[in-house]
Amino acid sequence: MIAIKVSSIVLALGLSITGCTRIKLTEKEAFDIKRTISPDYFENYSSEIEVVKFQSGDTLWLNGWFIRNSDSDRTVLYFGGNGFVMVTSFHIIKSIIDQNVNLMVFDYRGYGENPGVPTAAGLKEDGLSAYDYLTGEKGIDPGSLIVHGHSMGSFVAAYVAGEREAAGLVLECPVTNAKDWTGRLVPLLLKPLVRFDVDPSLLENDNLQRLSALDIPLLIIAGEDDQVTPPGMAEDLHQTAKTSDKKLVIIEDGGHNDLPQKKEYRDLLGDFYRTVFDSAHDAYK
Repeated sequence: MIAIKVSSIVLALGLSITGCTRIKLTEKEAFDIKRTISPDYFENYSSEIEVVKFQSGDTLWLNGWFIRNSDSDRTVLYFGGNGFVMVTSFHIIKSIIDQNVNLMVFDYRGYGENPGVPTAAGLKEDGLSAYDYLTGEKGIDPGSLIVHGHSMGSFVAAYVAGEREAAGLVLECPVTNAKDWTGRLVPLLLKPLVRFDVDPSLLENDNLQRLSALDIPLLIIAGEDDQVTPPGMAEDLHQTAKTSDKKLVIIEDGGHNDLPQKKEYRDLLGDFYRTVFDSAHDAYK
């Protein structure tokens, strides 16, 4: 949502400065196709998908899917971005479960069919509740759990990894912090003309601070052509991260939402999972 508003502002200001400009819009760019799926969509896959509900806070019950690979005890907890809902997440789900791991995806409060209103504090509470559901109700060993966050979900993932035990952390198209993000979205020429009033609750979410104190295996993936969360933020996070077990990959021709459809991305996930889980297993011997 933020990205659309910012783009509109920048475009309007740009036109007012430069005068008449021709902008090419193709049919492919005009439509944002998101097909809805249901658990039945995975009937022909080896994974078993369970519709789950878990409590967040005192009154909210959130919808999720727990997808289990019968021969795996390794699990990924996924936190989606601003536009993420489970029923449009086929490529995301497939890119992860194809690596022979279990997967938990869910909708935040106010998303999908869930009650409530999304807030920065509320999403963090949802994230901890999802983790506690997995390690409690589902009996998932924290040493066999990787936390993965995309875009806005990188705030939630990094927060959960800092508050709970996890074997590793994946940040995809991540954000540093709100101030840095909005600053990068405005071209240098227009910076004197554009000011953002950022809600204080959003300013509290700072992945630079979190990663500077977090010492677990870290994989950061970004798209070279990502205009929503520019890859420079991924580079800054990688440089700031405390852990020595860290890797940054910027995928050529990658955008903000299309990385799960790329083989390089899927291979990166598979390699990271195997390395992290095998190391955790050896450590517990």
